[in-house]
Amino acid sequence: MNPIYFFSFILLTFITFVGMVAPFPFNLLPLIFVFIGIPLLDFIIGEDKKNPNETQEQNWKKFSIWGPAVYYYVITHFAILVLGIVQSRGASISDTIILSIIVGLYTGGLGITVGHELCHKKEKIHRFFADLLLASVCYQHFAIEHVRGHHLEVSTPNDPASSRRNENVYTFLIRTITGSFIHALKIDSKGVFKGIFISILFSIGIFIFGGIQALCFFLLQSFVAIILLELVNYVEHYGLTRKQLPNGRFEKVLPIHSWNSSHKFSNSLLFNLQRHSDHHALAHLPYTVLKNQDSAPQLPSGYPGMIMLSLLPPLWFKHMNQRLDQVNLSKQDP
Repeated sequence: MNPIYFFSFILLTFITFVGMVAPFPFNLLPLIFVFIGIPLLDFIIGEDKKNPNETQEQNWKKFSIWGPAVYYYVITHFAILVLGIVQSRGASISDTIILSIIVGLYTGGLGITVGHELCHKKEKIHRFFADLLLASVCYQHFAIEHVRGHHLEVSTPNDPASSRRNENVYTFLIRTITGSFIHALKIDSKGVFKGIFISILFSIGIFIFGGIQALCFFLLQSFVAIILLELVNYVEHYGLTRKQLPNGRFEKVLPIHSWNSSHKFSNSLLFNLQRHSDHHALAHLPYTVLKNQDSAPQLPSGYPGMIMLSLLPPLWFKHMNQRLDQVNLSKQDP
């Protein structure tokens, strides 16, 4: 996918802005777009399984090509957050709740996605912006647990961010939020407390500027962003397991250990996050050159559509367990 497509996040930025300033019911537009519009556009536009050729891959790895989209997003992230803080001052309780959900969908759906992209980079400037984005949703420890925990333990019983077969999403949310924090503390307690300190500084500054209502908005949008992230985690590895070897270790991470979606529109919005198998194989690669893995199990829709399905466990189990059985059968093929 040409890097220019990743600037499509501007569309969601505009829709979020409209929702923030428009009266009811137009303020519900971002929710409708995310959970109905995006799945519908995924269905209409379809999949894109093309991979970059060698020349494109070399060009798209360069910072001058892939960098601008994520850094332009950082600007819009904090612009939307500041606007939300301003809007929340003097707002009614119901308006504050709706505003928090709208902003949380943006900061969680895109902000944590960009934070995830940058936290994998070696350069300090990239990790600085990753920490800043994640601290703005009170979840900076994700960078620690994800890179140094999840990528090592994915699809094993040791990973709190890998959902298990027949585990409903509500049970998973409790397990992964608590388990990921505890796991991050074990990995790097100093880094975790540093992130908490930055989030507290955010909270104090927002309280001083906007009072208790602005602080409540900030904390609630953080909660929405965190839930959205963990719903994505639920979808990404549901029921997929790595075989434990006789020496007690687990087999190498393979494409069959992540659910992929090749739907073009949602991938352009989510910076190719849905090409998840290739990300686990080569986590340092920029999102622009992630490849579609034909051997990876495929989702019937992009993440927004799958999240909606996951909220209805009986329907989720009915559709996904069938696909999971097909994955397990393919493992047994010679």
